[in-house]
Amino acid sequence: MADFSAINRPRGLDENGNITMDEYRRQEAALETACKQFEGTMFSKLWKDMLKSARNPFGEEEKREFGPLEDTVVEMVSEHLSESQGVGVWKVLYDQLHERLSLPPELKAERDEKLAASAEKKSKEPLRPQSGKKTGVGSVE
Repeated sequence: MADFSAINRPRGLDENGNITMDEYRRQEAALETACKQFEGTMFSKLWKDMLKSARNPFGEEEKREFGPLEDTVVEMVSEHLSESQGVGVWKVLYDQLHERLSLPPELKAERDEKLAASAEKKSKEPLRPQSGKKTGVGSVE
């Protein structure tokens, strides 16, 4: 009899229901792209607002003959900036969201080994006396 279990399995999961390494890498790439696009969009909006307030410091509306062209240039520059490492907003956002991605079993085991080794190393380190002045409530000088 044929095995049809793969047909019903969601894409990117193995037979045990764990995320595959290929799917994990695809999600990482998609997250990076989304974070960079967000940074580009955010800076585009910021620059447009700054240009608007610089042109009209008293809030008066004036007709902008080349307004759409200026907006397009700002959007293109923002996009290029974010794609070429940007100013770092995308990386902060990426790092925070990356922690929430499901890990494949291989990476879970690797992460667990690193955490265990780090905890073991810390438990073997002797306590060091603190030097310097103590400050705060109840400290004696």
